[in-house]
Amino acid sequence: MTIRVTPHVPGRTAMVVNGRTYTCTYGSTIDVPDHDAVILGANGWLEVAAVGTTAQRPSAGAVELSGAVAVGKNFYYIDTTLNKVIKYDGQGNWRDALTGAVV
Repeated sequence: MTIRVTPHVPGRTAMVVNGRTYTCTYGSTIDVPDHDAVILGANGWLEVAAVGTTAQRPSAGAVELSGAVAVGKNFYYIDTTLNKVIKYDGQGNWRDALTGAVV
């Protein structure tokens, strides 16, 4: 899975993780593999949400976000097909985070 991250501390906007160099302007975001997001998160970066297409959307009950968080009620996902932030309602539906409409 891919995770959208952002540097949380000005001046700590570049880091090498697993041989890959990540650079992100403070206040911006980048998408990284989940296993790298965990390491970035342990070093002052924020994991914003899982990100991917509608077809890549995780199923309820799956363990995501680097194996740390299960998909359950209020799990947020950035759907790049819909260009929306959506969340799982815990009852089998993904909903637009702004309107509450099923997507």
